[in-house]
Amino acid sequence: MKSILVLAQSYPSPENIYNLAFVHSRNLEYQKKNVKVTVLNFSAKTNYVYEGINVVSPDSVLELSQYDSVVSHAPNIRNHILFLFKNLTKIRKIIFVFHGHEVLEVGKYYPKPYKWEKSTENSFFRWFYDKIKLKILNKILNSDKVSIIYVSEWMRSEANKCLKASYSSKEIIVHNPINYSFYERKYKYKETENYSDFITIRPLNGSKYAVDLVVALAKANPSLSFDIYGRGDYFLHNDLPENVRHIDKFIPQNSIPDLLDNYKAVVMPTRLDAQGVMMCEMASYGIPTIVSDLPVCHEMLDGFSNVYFIKNNDFLNKKINILDLIPLSEFEQVDRFNPEELALKELSFILS
Repeated sequence: MKSILVLAQSYPSPENIYNLAFVHSRNLEYQKKNVKVTVLNFSAKTNYVYEGINVVSPDSVLELSQYDSVVSHAPNIRNHILFLFKNLTKIRKIIFVFHGHEVLEVGKYYPKPYKWEKSTENSFFRWFYDKIKLKILNKILNSDKVSIIYVSEWMRSEANKCLKASYSSKEIIVHNPINYSFYERKYKYKETENYSDFITIRPLNGSKYAVDLVVALAKANPSLSFDIYGRGDYFLHNDLPENVRHIDKFIPQNSIPDLLDNYKAVVMPTRLDAQGVMMCEMASYGIPTIVSDLPVCHEMLDGFSNVYFIKNNDFLNKKINILDLIPLSEFEQVDRFNPEELALKELSFILS
């Protein structure tokens, strides 16, 4: 049996089932393919088993030579890179999976915070840290033992710009898969008076999640109604329009499809994403989906007849005719996010 060690800064547990859940979903697929998975969770205090996956703490003694490959998700210097440098001679193969900020110059990409969000981070320190981070990454990426998985072509292109290097001979693009709950069912609208026309599921803190653009779209379309699910402080600092309801709760992933069936369309803008997994899940489910007109959104969702792209600057005055929003009817496009096929593609690369 093949065996891999997965490095993650955090991981789901019975106490918090949402920590890096996208890493866990991958691992479950690997185990279905008869690959033994052990997770080194840098935030864990004790060892535990979660849904059949062995999770160990940093205090554990690991025989690294037993693993065919070590897979590092969103590697940081403090934990992942230090661990890998210390044990490089004992490790057969390393796969970095780059998801976003860990391989970008953050100041060049991340949008300015909302005015009421005070940043405790020193901009010079952030710039300096990123320079050191990228220099160290380049050093280890030059090792013959290291290969790279990017979640999108956009991520690969921007990472190469920040690294000022290309590793095309040992990299591959594999999208994050969608959850099975979106893949195995299809959207079916059920009209009810208890729900609005549109739904958004977003954290309310962080300008990259663009809740302000949802509010702007609502103001531009006063005859339509909008429900925003998520926690955060946005509406402590901004008025709630009459046609918007804020539902202050977190929705478990496997409950989202049932919830979507109550709405005519979703609104999921963004200012920055390496992929936008939930956006992909909603579009794949078949509900009409409004997203930002950004390159990464086109990379993920071009070809989906139920997806509508709006430039972020146009949310302020975009008039929506809800009759123009048509559910997905041909589902061939959804296979680009097929959990089983993507797991096989990843495993082939990881174990090659």
